[in-house]
Amino acid sequence: MTTMNRKQLLAILRYLKVPCDTYDLGTSMRIGACYDVEYTEQGWEMCRFDRGKKYSVKIFDNETDACFALLNHVMHMRGLSVRLSLSIHQLHSILVYLKVPEDLYDFSAGYFGTNCYSMEWTAQGWEVFFAVNGEKCDVAVFDSETDACLDLLYKVMHR
Repeated sequence: MTTMNRKQLLAILRYLKVPCDTYDLGTSMRIGACYDVEYTEQGWEMCRFDRGKKYSVKIFDNETDACFALLNHVMHMRGLSVRLSLSIHQLHSILVYLKVPEDLYDFSAGYFGTNCYSMEWTAQGWEVFFAVNGEKCDVAVFDSETDACLDLLYKVMHR
């Protein structure tokens, strides 16, 4: 399993130009409402801070899952001043940054490797699938490229 820590998540959020007032990630600069990941006695928590109190607390067994949950959450936040999206090209950069083994994914449009995850645009939408000998298996279809990218990121990180 590939891991992601708060420092890496912070770099990813900055790379994706997520407004910095939506997250804290250990900077302890909680001015107003924001989301954070921190370790507590219960485990790794992903929560929303507002006026010094925690809300919507979700507990995870590991930092990677808590960081992924925060990334997924902020990518789907409504009411931001910018529209957040994640493209296949940005996903590839993130996979390289996280040092996900290259044999776990393949974005060679039209050619699919063996025993790896891939995604492509089709008439049905964005397809995320596991490729075996050039055949698509376990196909999931998404309306948005962002959702497809997040799904593929989760799958390769948990393989």
